[in-house]
Amino acid sequence: MREVWRAVVASLLATLLFAAAIDAARADDTANKQLACSMCDALAAKMTGEPEQPFVFRSFEPANGGSALHPSLENTGFTYDNALAMMALYGCQRTAEARRVADALVVALETDRHYHDGRLRNAYRSGAVIPGKEGMLLPGYWSTASNSWIEDGYQVGTATGSTAWGALALLMAYEETNQQAYLDSARKIMDWIHRSTADPKNVGYLGGFFGHEPTPERMTWKSTEHNLDVYAADSWLARLDAGGDWTHQGDSALQFLKAMWNEAEGRFYIGSVPDGNAPNVGMSGLDAELWPLIAVPDFKSKADRVMEWTDLNHGVEGGYDFNNDRDGVWLEGTAQAALVLRETGHPEKAEPLFATIAKQREPGGLVYATENEQLTTGLQVGPNSAPGDFKYYRLPHIGATGWAVLAALDINPFVGRKGQATASSKDGPCPPK
Repeated sequence: MREVWRAVVASLLATLLFAAAIDAARADDTANKQLACSMCDALAAKMTGEPEQPFVFRSFEPANGGSALHPSLENTGFTYDNALAMMALYGCQRTAEARRVADALVVALETDRHYHDGRLRNAYRSGAVIPGKEGMLLPGYWSTASNSWIEDGYQVGTATGSTAWGALALLMAYEETNQQAYLDSARKIMDWIHRSTADPKNVGYLGGFFGHEPTPERMTWKSTEHNLDVYAADSWLARLDAGGDWTHQGDSALQFLKAMWNEAEGRFYIGSVPDGNAPNVGMSGLDAELWPLIAVPDFKSKADRVMEWTDLNHGVEGGYDFNNDRDGVWLEGTAQAALVLRETGHPEKAEPLFATIAKQREPGGLVYATENEQLTTGLQVGPNSAPGDFKYYRLPHIGATGWAVLAALDINPFVGRKGQATASSKDGPCPPK
C-alpha cells in the first residue's frame, strides 16, 4: 500500500509541476506579446504624413533627445531596417502602417532616378514619400566643408542581402493583403539578383554593388547571410509561383551555404573571400550562425551544435555580440537569438534575452542598437574604408526593434506567418488603434 501511495503522490506532483510549467509559459507568452505591442506602438509613433502615404522609417534616432545624428544618418532609412519594421507591423496587425512601408518599397523599385532593372538601393530618404520628377529620393547632406552634396557610397549602392530583404518584406505584404503589385515587385527584385549577382564561376551570389551610378563597383566576395536571404526569398516565391524557376535559382545559394558549414567546429563561416569560394576564416558574424537555423529546413538539426559554438564565441552577459571579440550586447542579434531559440525548441533560454531587450529601450519604446556606447563588428563600410570601421552605436534602432517584435511574436521572417505553424494567430495580439 505504501508503494501505491508513493506512486500516486509522484504522479500528482508531476501533474502539478507540468501545470505550473504551462502556466509559466503562458505568462511568458503574454508578457512577450505585450512587449511586442508596445514596440509596434513605438514604431507607429514615428510615422508622419498622411495615413495612405508611402513611408520610409529613419533607421536610427538621436539617443534620448541628445545630440544630433551624424549627417550621413540624419535622413537615412535603410531598406533592410524598413523591411523588418514592415514585417513587425504586420505581425502586430498594424496593417495600415505596414502597407505604407510596403508601398514605399514599390515606389523605390519603380521610380529610381537612374536604375530601372529591378534593383533596390541600400537606403532611401526617410519620411513620407512624395514622388517627384527625380524619382524616389536618396539620403544625403550638404557639406559646408566641400560646398557640395554628399551621398554615401554604401547607401546608394545595392547589397545582395539588403535587396533580398526587400523581396522578403514584399512577399509578406502580398500574403497579408493579396495585392498583386507586391508579388510582382518581389519577382522583379529576385530576377535582378539572379541576373546581376550570381557568381559566374561558382555556386552562390556575390555581395552586390558599392558606389554611385552609372558604374558602381562589384563586390566579389560572398556572404553567408546574403545567400541565406536569397535562398529564403526564392523558397518563398516557389510556394507562391509554382511556374517559376525559383527553386533552381535558390539551390545555388543553398549549395554555397552548405559549403560554408564547418563540420569540425559546428558552425558556419561568415562567407567567402573575394573571387572564390574559399571561406573567410578571419572573422565571424552572429547572423551567419543564427539565420540558417530558421530559414533552411535541412539546417535545423544543427541548432544545438551551432548554439553551443555561438554561446562560447558570441555570448556575453545578457545577450550576444555581433562578432567574437565579445565587446558588448548587440540588441538586434540578441533578438535574433531569442527567435531562433524559440523556433528550435528552447523557449526557456529565450526568456532572459527578452528581459535584456525590455531593459534596453529608449523612453519612446524603440530598442537601442547596443548596450554600450559603441560596438565593433570587424566589418568595413566600403571596399576602400578603414578595416573594422562599421560599428553600431547606442542609438534607438528601427532594425533592432523590428527583430525584437518578430521574436516576441515568434514570427519567422524567412517564411512568413503562413509558412510556419507557431506564429501568432491571424487575428493578432494588438489590433490597429
